[in-house]
Amino acid sequence: MKKDVNEYLNNIINSAPSEEMYFEAIRDIFKDLVKEYIRKKINEDEDLKKQISEVIEEFMEAKIKEYDSLAKMAKVTAKIGLVSAPNGIKQEALNDFMNTFKKEIEEIIKSTL
Repeated sequence: MKKDVNEYLNNIINSAPSEEMYFEAIRDIFKDLVKEYIRKKINEDEDLKKQISEVIEEFMEAKIKEYDSLAKMAKVTAKIGLVSAPNGIKQEALNDFMNTFKKEIEEIIKSTL
């Protein structure tokens, strides 16, 4: 009987969430409350909303320029590789480069549109 009670209590304790889970849940709730508070303060100030909108627009423009620069850098790198390659393997190198980076270039282009 004592063994059954101990086993029953152990099963209850083992099935209960850990302290870490509670702390994590409390942190998540706290984050949500902070986000809600910040949103409220932003919505109360039209100038702040406008500034945030401008910053986001500038950030997006910068990201697009970054992707554009990466594409240009890939183009220059390929050109350097082709210029420095021996004449006999230039076409093979070009085909290999295009096949290797075709997917990545398509992703860069899609992400900028």
